[in-house]
Amino acid sequence: MKLILIEDVTNLGSLGDIIEVKAGYARNHLLPKGMALLATGKDSKELRHRLQHLEKLRAGKIALANEQAEKLNALKLEILRKAGLGGKLFGSVTNRDLVELLKENGFEIERRAILLNSPIRNVGTHQFSVRVHTEVTVTLQIKVIGDIDETSASEMSKEEDSDVPIMDTAELEELEDPEKIE
Repeated sequence: MKLILIEDVTNLGSLGDIIEVKAGYARNHLLPKGMALLATGKDSKELRHRLQHLEKLRAGKIALANEQAEKLNALKLEILRKAGLGGKLFGSVTNRDLVELLKENGFEIERRAILLNSPIRNVGTHQFSVRVHTEVTVTLQIKVIGDIDETSASEMSKEEDSDVPIMDTAELEELEDPEKIE
């Protein structure tokens, strides 16, 4: 059955595409949900008019997506997480954390639209992508700042504050044995 897509459908096509699908899929899913229109009809002029209208809609959606992409590029994203001494995070930064961070900055983006190769597990600057539209993808940077655990930090500072030189066992034996000193 030939259909014209009214909106973008994952793994099928984008707005305005003429596609061929099985009749059951068209009747039970695409047509009732308003995702597509029948491409065969008596009024071919009306069909052409609809296609032109759909192309205008597609161009408008892409323009909005580009505008949102520019706003996303202007963002400076930072997140604070607890980390160990080596810069390794306790836990990780995932898609969900990035969605919450973007939501705090005023952007409503689905979790599936964030393309992160693997969860972030180290302190530093990392890159990830956001798919704003099927044709518009933005690469952003996030700076992960490590909040060193207070107990490990205090132990580390105690070790640094001690001015006592560290001696090996041979030097200690020489100091303990009075005969070797003379």
